[in-house]
Amino acid sequence: MSKQEYSPFWTKNENKIDKNTLSIILLAHVQQPRGSINKDQLQCNETERFSIEEFNEIYQGIVAAGYYIQSVYFNELDFISDYIEHPARFQNCLIYNLARNGLGDNKKTIIPAFCELVGLNYNTSSSLSCALCRNKYYFTTLFRSHNIPVPRSWLLDKSGNWVNGFPSHKIQVICKPCSESASQGISESNIFYASLEKFKCFHGTSCIVQEYINGEECEVPVFKIGNSIEVLPPVGINLGKKKVLDEQTSADNNYDFYSLKETQSQQTINLICDYAKKAFNLMQMNVYGRIDFRISLDGKPYIFDISTTPYTTRHSSFAFDFNLMQFKYSDIYHAIITAAVKRQ
Repeated sequence: MSKQEYSPFWTKNENKIDKNTLSIILLAHVQQPRGSINKDQLQCNETERFSIEEFNEIYQGIVAAGYYIQSVYFNELDFISDYIEHPARFQNCLIYNLARNGLGDNKKTIIPAFCELVGLNYNTSSSLSCALCRNKYYFTTLFRSHNIPVPRSWLLDKSGNWVNGFPSHKIQVICKPCSESASQGISESNIFYASLEKFKCFHGTSCIVQEYINGEECEVPVFKIGNSIEVLPPVGINLGKKKVLDEQTSADNNYDFYSLKETQSQQTINLICDYAKKAFNLMQMNVYGRIDFRISLDGKPYIFDISTTPYTTRHSSFAFDFNLMQFKYSDIYHAIITAAVKRQ
């Protein structure tokens, strides 16, 4: 989007939503004491849950956008149980889902799949897209076949077997869990020159080994409203002296944002936006999402991660972009809810 296009894109050629009849059901994992854990389901890690302050930002953002939150659930099973017992309560509701309990590729698929099954509208991509976008090796392989640039990648399975060959010892790589997000399992010690000895400590988990791209990192927020895909300006991640956004830095929000146009040419930015749109479309993503890039020192962008439920707290690339475009923080939630209601 150029500066001239910084307008409320979620209102273009769309009928207004009747906020008096639409209710929001909010699902989010929150750290104790507010969060409620159901012992019958597998729990996501503590660092993947919202702090109480972050949860309040999201809650108040939805309310400030003019929407009524009918109920809040802190885990998936309580929501599903309530729906099964009292389905009439969920008429004229939008399920605003930020839940991610479970394991591996299926962490974000439970609520989208359930909503599709019973005919509830929801705010994320489908369960298929959520699963594919979690598995870094699968979407990396798919992107490569469609000429979307990604780092060279190899898959190391749980038994310590290499699925598609082995990286050269001359290549600096980063080894990370194949199906995790929020920088789970990532630290600078995961970056090294390829070595059989180094890889031994990763046996027992499914890992993607990628060529480490030395350079900048950026996030690209994307919306789909109706049939229109809107790519927002790429946001650079200021990691200070760190090489990568590791798990602890991510959990502590110990990093800043900047407009990528401060460091990259317009040609590179246009290329990033084009690849982000292609990736979003190829993965059949919907409503909103985020495409993450590493940019080499010579200006070549590579997609290395995707999020189907990216953070929209005040410390996020979404909040940075909306502020850059002189929108209110609550407009993020107006855009997401509008996109969800208008989904095709």
